[in-house]
Amino acid sequence: MLPIVVPKGSWETWTEEQCIEALYQARWPHGFRCPACNYPHCSVSRTRKHPLYVCSSCRLQTSITAGTVMHGTRTPLRLWFRAMLWIGEEATSVELSEVLGVTYKTAWLIGHKLRDALTLVAEESKLSGSVAVTGGVYGWRCFSSLVTEPTDQPIVIGAELDGEEIQFVKMVQMDLSVVGKSRLLTRYVYDVFSEFHAEVDFKRVKTFAYRGMKSFKPLSAILMKAMHWFDHTLQGLGPKHLQAYLNQQAFVYNINRSGQGLLWYLMRLCGSTMTITYRQLTRPRARVPNRYWAA
Repeated sequence: MLPIVVPKGSWETWTEEQCIEALYQARWPHGFRCPACNYPHCSVSRTRKHPLYVCSSCRLQTSITAGTVMHGTRTPLRLWFRAMLWIGEEATSVELSEVLGVTYKTAWLIGHKLRDALTLVAEESKLSGSVAVTGGVYGWRCFSSLVTEPTDQPIVIGAELDGEEIQFVKMVQMDLSVVGKSRLLTRYVYDVFSEFHAEVDFKRVKTFAYRGMKSFKPLSAILMKAMHWFDHTLQGLGPKHLQAYLNQQAFVYNINRSGQGLLWYLMRLCGSTMTITYRQLTRPRARVPNRYWAA
């Protein structure tokens, strides 16, 4: 993949035209390709807020934001880019609203659209090599019983290891039907996680949270940090959006470890991911068969 040519000046001073240029390079690093016929040539119409690229073959008109996370947005692209950076800073919707100077609803929607793009990447990535697995139950307080409650949200975290050093993490919200009646996650839960989220030829390192010396503490610490953020910064999370926030936490850890530029990674990701709508985000959580036990 070709590198993005960074517009001159700090991203905070970028104009809308510079943001359009950067997004164009993120969407088409090898030059324009028509979404319908893949033809490489187009003409450009600049009569609207964002340029329209008209395919020279099939005449399809494509906006710079069409088919991306920013599809149909009325928010300036420079605010979207700023939001991408603040997602990496683990900003809440309230903080994002203040930083961008937009309403809480707009900030909430932007944040969730960016997290949805991270979710698509998380679903495609699998752990490989030497893998450690542990987990816990979000919402479980130490004074309550060991029997699962309807409000419990079991989480399994897996990591690729280089010796004892964590290289890449993935966190997954598990269904209570997989966990069973006990809040202490069993080997079966970790086997189900490994089946769907690790490569076939990996070396498993079985670990168990909250069990003294058997717990892989560095991995447990990442999960506990995420839970602490949910409780004390977000003031609690329900099951509907928990996975999206888990993906954000895993992304922040992984991008910091990799040394990649956060803005450029998110820009490329958002330029190739279709947006999710406000109605899809706010509709009631559907009860659907879970892939973890459907056979």
